[in-house]
Amino acid sequence: MAIIASSETQMMQNPQRFAMAEPTKLVTFIKGEPPVNLGRGRRRNPVITEIYGSIITHRNEWAHVNVPITSKKQLGSIRTSLYLRAQKDNLSLSTASVFNERTKMYDLWVMLTN
Repeated sequence: MAIIASSETQMMQNPQRFAMAEPTKLVTFIKGEPPVNLGRGRRRNPVITEIYGSIITHRNEWAHVNVPITSKKQLGSIRTSLYLRAQKDNLSLSTASVFNERTKMYDLWVMLTN
């Protein structure tokens, strides 16, 4: 029984026969693993990325988020984004918030733990 090569394999083995000037380079091999969650068409929020980058290097320490948060919706969005990133890294996120009557904004404190 003869082994029949697929059309893709035949093209790679004999590119001149199929009018290909040179074999195309469609893949690049890498050592290790690919970056997580890249290339899915979503752009990450740079503010959340900077906050998370800062608190991940200072685990088990409370940090005040110096971003003006004017509504409960913004507060919830920031908490959810940080929580989801922490969950991907198998970490826990603790948060505390209070409405500041003087500034009419929310203050938010966050901490990452193992």
